[in-house]
Amino acid sequence: MNLSKPLPPPLVPGDGIGVWAPASAPRWEEVERGVEVLRRAGFVVKLAANVGTKTGYLAGSDGERLGGLSELLDSGCKALWAVRGGYGVMRLLPAIPWEVLAGWVGFLIGYSDITALHAAALERLPYATIHGPMITSLGRSAEATARVLGFLQGQVPSVLFRFSQQKVLRAGVARGFLMGGNLSLLASLVGTPFEPPWAGAVVALEDVEEPGYRLDRMLTHLALAGRWERVAAVVVGKMARCGRGEAGFREAWHRRLLEVVPEGCPVVVDLPFGHVRRNLAFPLGVGVVLDTEKGVLTMEGACA
Repeated sequence: MNLSKPLPPPLVPGDGIGVWAPASAPRWEEVERGVEVLRRAGFVVKLAANVGTKTGYLAGSDGERLGGLSELLDSGCKALWAVRGGYGVMRLLPAIPWEVLAGWVGFLIGYSDITALHAAALERLPYATIHGPMITSLGRSAEATARVLGFLQGQVPSVLFRFSQQKVLRAGVARGFLMGGNLSLLASLVGTPFEPPWAGAVVALEDVEEPGYRLDRMLTHLALAGRWERVAAVVVGKMARCGRGEAGFREAWHRRLLEVVPEGCPVVVDLPFGHVRRNLAFPLGVGVVLDTEKGVLTMEGACA
């Protein structure tokens, strides 16, 4: 698939950013810290009504969380920024007004459970989306905060990631479009109408607090579904607190990656994104080139 999308037009001071809680409820003090970062950058921040709502493990009912999305779209904001992840986005996918979102011009930002939105957006929205820190993560890392704000302001690096040869599990050069995010979500979307396209993808993966056997099961599920044979390359971020206490976890994880990803498909690991403080943002849906000899993942897309 020849998929390569532009980024939305850059934001300027005074533009509105909508803060939405599509999954689990956040801690209020963390919301306040993230909102202050955006305000200091010159943006007007609009909080969806459900940001302060908690219903069990969710930030409100499905209806309340969908209502938050509609509220922000009606407000004229130019970015929709998830306040946190957790769980809940998959429940909303069938009811999200995709036609309305497709006519909206703006940034969609988040990671972890927001992977479900990014995945569904690939074939439904005209612009690239941003895999990056949540509102509650802003300010924890100056580098990560500056990076994601830079994308919004049109400061787009041509080289998304640089890496040493020690991070190359399988060498090669590959061209494709960036797709991916949380491994658990990608595996869960297989066979649904919201599964992302795999053919020609440079797949980015990360996860958190998963034991080795569950990661193996997810990789194997994707292999049995024939997904790995379609991809151009695999780039892995931080597997934060995965395999904790398991002897030889890192080696077993890398070995299983190479077993399921076909020969000739480059694989790079340990890039700075995922459930870590230094969670560097990158766009999904843009054209990229992975060159392991040069140690770079380079973006080919451009701003609209």
